[in-house]
Amino acid sequence: MVIEQMVTEKMADNTLCILGILMVVSANMNQCCARTKDEPWHIVICGGILQDPQASQAEAHVIAGLSHFFGDQLGVNQEAIDIVCDKQSLAFGPGVTACTRKSLKRTLMGLVSDTRRIDRFVFYYTGQANRAASTLRLNVRGEDIIHEELVQWLGAIKAKQRLIVLDCPCAGLALKGLTDPNNIVVCSARSDQYDSPRFSEYFIPALLEWKSDEDADGRLSLLEAFQTTCRELDAYYEQEKCYKSENALLEDDGDGVPSQQPWLFARSGKDGARAAQFYFRQTQATAPPRGE
Repeated sequence: MVIEQMVTEKMADNTLCILGILMVVSANMNQCCARTKDEPWHIVICGGILQDPQASQAEAHVIAGLSHFFGDQLGVNQEAIDIVCDKQSLAFGPGVTACTRKSLKRTLMGLVSDTRRIDRFVFYYTGQANRAASTLRLNVRGEDIIHEELVQWLGAIKAKQRLIVLDCPCAGLALKGLTDPNNIVVCSARSDQYDSPRFSEYFIPALLEWKSDEDADGRLSLLEAFQTTCRELDAYYEQEKCYKSENALLEDDGDGVPSQQPWLFARSGKDGARAAQFYFRQTQATAPPRGE
């Protein structure tokens, strides 16, 4: 794909990047099933502005990884994948929209007026953000996007299910506004956590690796990918012997109160049940044995 090629060319010396992981994992996976065609998806991947070169590089990996997963692995038509990122990003190229407040609004409003059927809509933001009082501001070139605007734009998109992922500092501040019976919301950090999260660094591989299939039923759910990500993040902070500056949240029961351990939904009766039924990949013809 174009984005992966651009990132690979510009980062050929980075042998440990996520794209390298994707290529290895991709060789051991089957293409996704007819389920994607039966339930039309639309994906919007949004990357904010980042001044730090290392953070910018990581963001490009995330965008490329998501594009690869939804397009190549899940089989979503390329016309149903919109990528909106900063024009100076390593992920920017042909077919990618330069990210500003106006361009993101235009992209999302275009889906509101679209007559195509959308069963599953995914919005994924990765990048920097800052908290100003009770407002989360997503940092894009020019005027920031405030979370109240984003809530309004996303809420207007008609879809049976909407998955919204905010991977940025203080992401949890937007969670209550995004709460809706049709929404599953994932935030990479609580509203009081200001450091840049590493959530996507582990979430992308979790989407692709068979070990994320916790119940070994040959299907991968959002809940399983989220649980794997949280476990890997805990291991990272423990290994580095540093303070854990991010706690990922998931809200899917419509009460506006998220959970940090939604995989315990059967015991708690709270968040997690809908995420457990949100499958990225249905039963495969053949799945590698556990441990591979």
